[in-house]
Amino acid sequence: MFKLLWGITGTGYVLDESIALMEDLQSNHEINITVILSKEGAAVVKWYKKWLKLTETVKKVSIEKTPNIPFYAGPAQIGKFDFFLVCPVSANSVAKIVYGLADTLITNCVAQAIKGGQKVYIFPSDQDTEPIVTTRPDGSPLVLKIRDIELENIKRLNQLEGIHVISNFSEIKELILDALKVKE
Repeated sequence: MFKLLWGITGTGYVLDESIALMEDLQSNHEINITVILSKEGAAVVKWYKKWLKLTETVKKVSIEKTPNIPFYAGPAQIGKFDFFLVCPVSANSVAKIVYGLADTLITNCVAQAIKGGQKVYIFPSDQDTEPIVTTRPDGSPLVLKIRDIELENIKRLNQLEGIHVISNFSEIKELILDALKVKE
């Protein structure tokens, strides 16, 4: 079975779409998804009242206690997962990855996977030059302006070895299914 490690950090951007995609992938393909959440990722999922939906959709969901607990950095590093996706990724986590900080479960897994020669697919929330429309926890729209520093960090992220930056959420399913075909 195809093993997908899916990391979520502290942003509500495309959270509903991410959970819907997880459901689709597991229902229609031979894909086993493990979700890991940073502490802030878990806080945001709960704030948006998506915890029950996430845990009903994916059976293996783990929340960061430390950068190494639960222990996914080692398995990510040695290729125990067929695909490592981090989506959505907050501007804070992007900055940490860009500057080599591995002080959360997600940033540590990214660092260790790359050190082990694995590819990491990242969908950052703050990468558009125009303001983005996301949703508040109550479902109403929220328009966010992306700051210059965040755009600079996306440019840096694109230059890092081992990282594939996904510019459109709609690309994610095809990337995963392409990797699934290669494994079959």
